[in-house]
Amino acid sequence: MDAGADRPTPTPASEAVQGVLDTVRRLVGEGGCAWHAAQTHESLAPFLIEETSEFIDAIERELPPEEIRGELGDVLYQVLFHAVLAEQRGEGYDLASVARSLNEKLIARHPHVFGDRGYMSVEELNAEWEQLKEDAAGEERGSRAPLEGIPAGMPTLARAAKVVERLKRAKLVDPSAAERSAEDPLSAAIGPAEAAMAEVGIGDAMLALVIRANAAGVDPDRALRLATNRLAARVAVNDG
Repeated sequence: MDAGADRPTPTPASEAVQGVLDTVRRLVGEGGCAWHAAQTHESLAPFLIEETSEFIDAIERELPPEEIRGELGDVLYQVLFHAVLAEQRGEGYDLASVARSLNEKLIARHPHVFGDRGYMSVEELNAEWEQLKEDAAGEERGSRAPLEGIPAGMPTLARAAKVVERLKRAKLVDPSAAERSAEDPLSAAIGPAEAAMAEVGIGDAMLALVIRANAAGVDPDRALRLATNRLAARVAVNDG
């Protein structure tokens, strides 16, 4: 039996997307909403973060599908808002060009789906994607640093996780290693016990550190940000 036989048929989205795009254009345009007209990409950035966080929260709380749909709609609104601002202010792109560029990139980054590469494992895909990024940027193969492209403005914990994952892929750190030397930049942060900790235990340990930071008058976000920077700098020196 076809595994997809019971799946609902996707609804064409072009008409619905065009409708909400026209609504946002009306809000931003002349004679529309004064608040919308006053916004910039910079002023909207906090709203994009907030709406994305609310969408993630809805998923994690396993809210009903209609509520998750509403939160995802709020994220889409932010995407449309930025696209319409760029369109109406002559910044060189609009929703159509954003969608075209995205589609081209997705197809180019997945030759195993849209080309003739055939099946690839997750490990092979990670290596392939880095090479494809280099090709797209006109860079020499192997020239991209492991941490290149990680936004400095990412939330601190998310950035720390991204840095560790990138370094792990590059085989510059091994978070799962049980035995560590004093020279290992991760030795003070990850011991043998942590490797086996469940999600709840890790969360409790992180919260305990936040409580400890509060007692010491330390900003935990800044502390983690600086520690991530130190790790990145040490690995860069050792790799060089």
